[in-house]
Amino acid sequence: MEKTRRIQTLKENHLFSRAYRKGRCFSGKYVALYVLNNNRDKDLNKLGITVSKNRGNAVKRNRAKRIIREAYRVFHPFIKEGHIIVIVARQPCVEAHVSVVVSELEVLLSNAALL
Repeated sequence: MEKTRRIQTLKENHLFSRAYRKGRCFSGKYVALYVLNNNRDKDLNKLGITVSKNRGNAVKRNRAKRIIREAYRVFHPFIKEGHIIVIVARQPCVEAHVSVVVSELEVLLSNAALL
């Protein structure tokens, strides 16, 4: 199972909104995970990461996004294809270590039946 392709990012606001509205939600202490089937591109996943402004200043928000991106990168080769995945950072994620977010994301992805 070799997947060396780049992680496709989610940029359109209407896809974020559709994932929030129609997708399944799995939440933990550090992140919340929204999963929606991608009807247009069934051979790839699209990842969106959001951090609310009330989580801190730009430095803290960017750090949280880097942590989440790195945690997702660990599981990227093993995730089933054809999904829109939105990961939302919660307040403890701003100060968390990468290994903690990786372990929580593994649990959430397995609960979502994506691994």
